[in-house]
Amino acid sequence: MTLNDRERFVLHAMSIMVVDSMIKRVQNGEQFADIIPMTAGGMISVMNDIGKNRCRKLSRLEISELYEDISEEMLLGTEMHKDSLYDKDNL
Repeated sequence: MTLNDRERFVLHAMSIMVVDSMIKRVQNGEQFADIIPMTAGGMISVMNDIGKNRCRKLSRLEISELYEDISEEMLLGTEMHKDSLYDKDNL
């Protein structure tokens, strides 16, 4: 399974929105020293909760495949995101 253009757009748009939100929080003086990243088990648990509560038609296998596709797309899109964050014309 690979991401279609719509899924890819939603993924990247949400990534930029989350990063923008985090930047604004830091600029407003919020500290993130106490925030710890999710463990692999925690990520799996959240993905299963999303599947169970918001995407009921997806099987666990489909969720797993989507996670792999998302991970790959995010790795491939890293440079695009860096460019977006540092492009002064986007401010």
